[in-house]
Amino acid sequence: MPAPASAISSVETKRILVAEDSAITQDLLKLVLTQRGHEVDIVNDGKEAFEALSQRDYDVALLDFHLPEMDGVKVASSYRTQFKDRQGPRFVAVTADVEGLLSHEENCEWFDRVVPKPVDISEICKVIDETQESRSENDPSPSSMSKGSESPKTDGSKGIPAVQPAPRTSPLFELDYKYLCYPEDFNAKHLSARALQSSLTQQQFDAILITQATGPEAFAQIWSTKTLHLLPIIDLVGCLTNEADLDCSKLAHDELNKVKDLIEDFHAKRVELHPDLILTDDLGEKIIGRLHVSGRKLTPKYHAGTPSLVKFNLTVPAENVIIEARKLQDSGLLHANFFDRVHVCGSCGSSQFNVREDCPDCHSADLSEQSYLHHFKCAYQGAESDFRQGDHLVCPKCRQELNHFGRDYDKPGTMIRCNSCSHTTSQPDIGFVCLKCSTRTDGDVIQTRDLFSYELSDRGSAFAEAGFAYLGITRTSLRFADLPLDLVIGLNEEAKRYNENGSTFSLLHISYENQREIEREHGPRQFAQIRSQFVENLRTVMNREEASGSSCQTYRGHTYDFAIAGGTQPDALRGQIDHYCREAGKQLRHDIGATIRVFGAEDLS
Repeated sequence: MPAPASAISSVETKRILVAEDSAITQDLLKLVLTQRGHEVDIVNDGKEAFEALSQRDYDVALLDFHLPEMDGVKVASSYRTQFKDRQGPRFVAVTADVEGLLSHEENCEWFDRVVPKPVDISEICKVIDETQESRSENDPSPSSMSKGSESPKTDGSKGIPAVQPAPRTSPLFELDYKYLCYPEDFNAKHLSARALQSSLTQQQFDAILITQATGPEAFAQIWSTKTLHLLPIIDLVGCLTNEADLDCSKLAHDELNKVKDLIEDFHAKRVELHPDLILTDDLGEKIIGRLHVSGRKLTPKYHAGTPSLVKFNLTVPAENVIIEARKLQDSGLLHANFFDRVHVCGSCGSSQFNVREDCPDCHSADLSEQSYLHHFKCAYQGAESDFRQGDHLVCPKCRQELNHFGRDYDKPGTMIRCNSCSHTTSQPDIGFVCLKCSTRTDGDVIQTRDLFSYELSDRGSAFAEAGFAYLGITRTSLRFADLPLDLVIGLNEEAKRYNENGSTFSLLHISYENQREIEREHGPRQFAQIRSQFVENLRTVMNREEASGSSCQTYRGHTYDFAIAGGTQPDALRGQIDHYCREAGKQLRHDIGATIRVFGAEDLS
């Protein structure tokens, strides 16, 4: 939520350039970013932006695409071309014309990120907060590979990886579907214009094709970008094991129905998925959405190359899946089935061990097994090596030579001798030596972890279709992604008045529990009409019944609706909100299932 003007941000201060010709967007970005402790400069056109970038070092440059004098693409490309030796800022395109940006003659790949309008403040803040990590890698090019890795070949001055598309020989390309391809459209650091378009405009591609051998690490961009994780993954080269939804490395013409069925099933299940799960940035919620559209269980498979010793049928590191799945299980959204129990290093969490017998004294694994002798006359017992003198056996205690087995001595058993410290024992220790951090742990104190396969519970399936409203409004917090631009501006204006003179206000968050039911039975248009009428009725009722000096202004969101009630005490309004909700819904054709939660100024800090 927007912070009051007095809020002190704990984030690291960064220099930010905002190039924007809209006064409203300028005010919004400057207000929010300065409240978070950043230093913000505002310019009105592309020429001023280029001059500012030339004269001062910035951490982030937020550029509108359609700037006067010089558009945002030209500003970014001119800077990167003219100042190649500078590290430079992260360039972020902020535009309502995503398709125009993506089809620009210079493309949008001069930018590190693209954020569509209306401005999603949480996305802007996320980009800025990520800047320190990006700059610490000393990576001036948005598409360069990570530090320490081999630099890819590029297609010229832009520094964008030049990838040769794989031959289109599979029968799959005869089908009338649209595909994103690895590595042409994405890798661990880079998204192509087509992939950006899919995530930003929700232009629906039908599947992701793997056309070159790779590992799951290449899929980081899919899971960090909205909507792409909901596409089926089809492996054309056989490099993935159970991470792909379909292995088509040996696809024949008479097997094309497998591809059609997979893609159509994903289409049908995506339609059922609630926007909360489509637009979320939370990995756990993305996993819920992925399991819903794929119709698959979350299944582990043994893999010695991973620290957890397993891989799941997701293109997400197993360690991350385990953490998220456990939280989802605790929330009742996933049902777990036991798979196996593994040992875990207490220092680094890895399950990759060398398990061995070793010395109880020095923990060396340099052990040898030998017989131990019992001298009948003096009762001395010891390792055979202690008795051995050349070809003779001589008791080390009484110095008598032993000549006859069974009369002078016997061999009642064996013992273990450490060749490093000469310690002898009948029972060596079991030691677990971590292959990742080299920590040794005794076998009797080693930690264990149970591994599970998972499937959506009934509660998880309902959450996938109904969104946060199903969990109860108290289970979720407001997110910038759900807030309309004009609401963010209104909230900051109210917060400013609250800090200056104590003028109270309340924020109403409105959700609709019966949305899916009404849309299924009567269509989306019918629900939209009822929703609009409810919001209008609510505004009318509150403006009529609230005390003089108060006012109610409503705002339409993507998934939820909102209202700001100025001059109201939140606690008093909470006592009346059920009455207002009933009054607003009296004349509606269908019960919309409205639920309203009230926030006060103290809740928004």
